[in-house]
Amino acid sequence: MWNSRDVAFIIMFSVLNFVYTALVGQLAWLLSGIQGTNLLLIIGGVIINSFALLYFKGRRWRFAVYQILFAILVIPTYLLGAPFDIVAKTPIVIVGLLSDIIFNSFYGLFEKKKKLMWWAIIDMLAFFLMTPFISVLFFSFIYAPTVVSGFINVILFALPVVIIESVIGAVIGYRIYLRIKTWN
Repeated sequence: MWNSRDVAFIIMFSVLNFVYTALVGQLAWLLSGIQGTNLLLIIGGVIINSFALLYFKGRRWRFAVYQILFAILVIPTYLLGAPFDIVAKTPIVIVGLLSDIIFNSFYGLFEKKKKLMWWAIIDMLAFFLMTPFISVLFFSFIYAPTVVSGFINVILFALPVVIIESVIGAVIGYRIYLRIKTWN
């Protein structure tokens, strides 16, 4: 059963991630004009997402609802596409649902073995690698091949940065989670 605290944190994480995206996350595309360069500035989103996954403690559908609300909030931004392009934001929802189903299935195993930091790292690596590749699959049915091939080139260029930021952000998110957990 969901309580008001879960709903409040879902909204808080969504708004926090939106504010980061609006202020920092979309800057690379705004400054360069190259679609996909937003992947170079994902560390804040990684921290927020890893903390959210850890905070929800493997409980189903909270992370998915958080991602759906986030996808609605970022419609007017340059995240994963031009502003107000609802189709471009659909991969956020798809990856959010897949992530919730896959990652929360293994939470209990990692918690029992006291390896939640590794769970967060694996989750964030998979999440932020899945997002651009599902976007490419999704975009290939909708957009012109030149747009998709340009996006693929940027993804391949940004892949090392995505991996490094995903690992560092997951560790920071885990450390914040530990600090907050000791307060409760």
